[in-house]
Amino acid sequence: MALEDPLKRVFSVYCNVNSLGMVNIIAENLKAYDQEKLKEQLIDAIENDSISVEEYESVTDDEYETQEELATWFKELWQIMFGTPYKER
Repeated sequence: MALEDPLKRVFSVYCNVNSLGMVNIIAENLKAYDQEKLKEQLIDAIENDSISVEEYESVTDDEYETQEELATWFKELWQIMFGTPYKER
């Protein structure tokens, strides 16, 4: 699956390596985005590896060696964005 908005936009703005520190303000800016769609997209990325390491890197310039490392980051990002630990479905 291709990376789509709103998650693509969140990655681009808040997770880009050139935007250090922006990740810390995602939660307070989520109102500008469709939160349910963001959750669906992030769940899909975590559980189905729908966003590849290469695809994530192309949007953020952030490098991960494995899909597992990226999934771990997505779980951390869930906590940052939604204020609750990610629970496997």
